[in-house]
Amino acid sequence: MYVEMDSALLEMPTRVAQPFEVGTLGAFDATASGETRVIKRKDEDLLRQITETLDKQLLAALACRTPKEFAKARGQLWEMYFRARRTLGDTIKLVIPKNVIEIIRFATTQRIAEDLARSRDVLFREDVAAQFEFTDWLVNKIQCVAHEISKAGNPSDRAADSQLHEDFSLYTSWGQFHYDCVLASMKFDRPIPEQIQGSIRDGLRAWVNACSITEEALALRAENGSERPQEVFDLPWDEEDQELLDSSMRDLDAEFCSDL
Repeated sequence: MYVEMDSALLEMPTRVAQPFEVGTLGAFDATASGETRVIKRKDEDLLRQITETLDKQLLAALACRTPKEFAKARGQLWEMYFRARRTLGDTIKLVIPKNVIEIIRFATTQRIAEDLARSRDVLFREDVAAQFEFTDWLVNKIQCVAHEISKAGNPSDRAADSQLHEDFSLYTSWGQFHYDCVLASMKFDRPIPEQIQGSIRDGLRAWVNACSITEEALALRAENGSERPQEVFDLPWDEEDQELLDSSMRDLDAEFCSDL
């Protein structure tokens, strides 16, 4: 069960539009892969413009020196960031063949892993790197469960499912902003100021709730007679992973409680 928390919503926006696809394509770089030769020049230029818009917003957030300053900048940037982020995802789907998207996604994932290895304890602390790494695991599991949901039929309670969908959109968009902040740090070799690293780490923890929400949505389909797949989250798991998950859930109430 994901954490119910009125206090958490003080800093998160109260509503968002239709959710975008979650994951690493938020940091898509139109020049990063030779596969972009399949894109028309005008489409490549459009993708680059949207990416540059996102980069400017994220770099503005990373220029902040205190948690209060970061929270204020995030509030000011939020609407434009969200619209640009969603536009990027929609444009990618429209202009790039699906098989090429998968190639780019794989290449991007590999590059991020390499960037993280060289950036931890250099551009940001180890706790931020560990939370970022854990977020990648959560995103993969969210996508896995989402695939199962798409095959599972209608929910037993449509009103509850609608609320879960709204909550999922909120938590993933919030988590994605902080994920993209870390990506921007690595992309531009920009150290994250020490004082705001905790805010970014805590923002990444929104993915814990998003992951739990997908489990609840899948359970609603099981209640309606669909067979619920077993061990959806099976992956190698150790005490350190469990401690990180427990910490994320335990601290979630406090992580969004500063004022905008």
